[in-house]
Amino acid sequence: MALIPLKQTVTVYPPGDNDPWNPKPPADPFTLRCRFQEGTEVVTDQHGRDVVSSAQIYFDRYAPVKSDYEYEYTDESGETVRYRTVNTGRKRWLNGKAVLTVVYVR
Repeated sequence: MALIPLKQTVTVYPPGDNDPWNPKPPADPFTLRCRFQEGTEVVTDQHGRDVVSSAQIYFDRYAPVKSDYEYEYTDESGETVRYRTVNTGRKRWLNGKAVLTVVYVR
């Protein structure tokens, strides 16, 4: 059971391999249940810069996502938008286990 209701889904697109000597095709996209929250928030990206996030995606527990993934979300009106990751964080209980994965996107 999730800590918050997860009523939406998002399609996750892993990146391809940029190695010119041993190129690999990109991994297949997959879908995850989530809570998609639109709204701006200033967060620090992986390079230490302050960046404005246009939305936050909440996943249950420790989600298999990384900072170079892209996300595609279709809202209630049918509009599909593709987002890039700004920052990925984990919210943890007192025992250290992840209860939420939060992805800040733009």
